[in-house]
Amino acid sequence: MNCKLIGSYVKHLEIDLSPGEEFYGERGSMIYLEEGIEMSSELVGNTLGRILGAKLAGESLILLRFYNTTNRICRLVLGSRTGLLHMKLEGRELICRRGAYVASSKKVNVSTQLSIAGLLGGMGALLQRISGHATIFLETDGDPVIVDLQPGQTIRIDENHFLALEGIPENRISAKWSLRNYLGGEGISMLTVTGPGRVYLNPGRVMNII
Repeated sequence: MNCKLIGSYVKHLEIDLSPGEEFYGERGSMIYLEEGIEMSSELVGNTLGRILGAKLAGESLILLRFYNTTNRICRLVLGSRTGLLHMKLEGRELICRRGAYVASSKKVNVSTQLSIAGLLGGMGALLQRISGHATIFLETDGDPVIVDLQPGQTIRIDENHFLALEGIPENRISAKWSLRNYLGGEGISMLTVTGPGRVYLNPGRVMNII
């Protein structure tokens, strides 16, 4: 499988599927596919709880599976409303803003996490939890800002720029309210995150919905 991100800002994803390979994407992400790639629909989970969780997380209830049925390489092209960030997910969990997932090289688990810290920190009460072993693609408003936090290192994040946390459990996330921050033109709340772990931030402002 060969994947390429094409474009300077609003990127699209070109995937060359070898015979027998598969790829997954959210409903509405497909731009075009070559003849020989079969597309089918799958529910995001096999239990009512997982299905409801995906819906609350801002995802479609339907996940698209693309499968190369030929003996030659076939191309699939997917897109998003804004930019795309790719990363390898190797058994670790990501905590993301609602609706961040776009596509993945294999099927991954997308569920909902009710977060009091997220609610108080302005990110919304419902966050997305993504787990599995795959290359995943998240929707981002521009090239993301990536911060690698050392053990004990803490940063404060404007809630409108949050994208994802990798290797950082919720007990190292808290909310800080500040009237001074609000008067300075930012949100009234900020998210405090403590390492170790990696933080992904949107350079553009993304409004979060509870």
